[in-house]
Amino acid sequence: MSSPVRSARGEGGGLRETFRELKQRGPQVLVTGDVPEAVSRRATRRLLGHPDEERHRVFALTDGDAAAERWFPGDRTPADDRATLISGGELRSSAVVDASADRDGAEDALVRRIDGEIRSRCPDSDTLPPAMLRVGLYSLETLLEAHGIETVRRLAYRLTGEVRRARGMGHYHLPRASDSAAVADLQFVFDARLELRTGAAGPEQRWHLPGRGTTNWVALDEQ
Repeated sequence: MSSPVRSARGEGGGLRETFRELKQRGPQVLVTGDVPEAVSRRATRRLLGHPDEERHRVFALTDGDAAAERWFPGDRTPADDRATLISGGELRSSAVVDASADRDGAEDALVRRIDGEIRSRCPDSDTLPPAMLRVGLYSLETLLEAHGIETVRRLAYRLTGEVRRARGMGHYHLPRASDSAAVADLQFVFDARLELRTGAAGPEQRWHLPGRGTTNWVALDEQ
């Protein structure tokens, strides 16, 4: 994963091993926490991989186009050969976040668009190293408000399946409190959950790993 486990409740070694195991098969991460967008951007920059690393990066932004380049790490931008930004404007034109769209249409348009990028940029996905492909989405909140929990759950199953097939690392933001009903309904679709908060000293994160425990809160540092 992008962030090491510095300390944890329970068996720290077991948690670190879980991180390594997840990375090998393409971890799918639900990112939660009622935090400002700037905190979500910082988490995304880490999850998309260090700017010095060669990665295929695909990021879908459903909540608008402002400061789109600030979602990418370091000096990486959507103009890079190995980077793709699927903008909010593009998604809206496809009726993905249009409340008038039928549910199946909204779901299919987004899945097709992301799947198309994966296939075009990673045609030999079967031979890609684990986590070479990084896919992100901000946010499930927009889709949840427009289409409801059942559509978003189905969408999450389909998107995580496409990314897993390429052994990619996917992360999907739902900026709600961790005890919200939507988080409870969706978290079982994912391999892990990254929780964000704004602490006294700045943004913080902790990981929830099913069956292995939860890390302590640590600083969400920039790359």
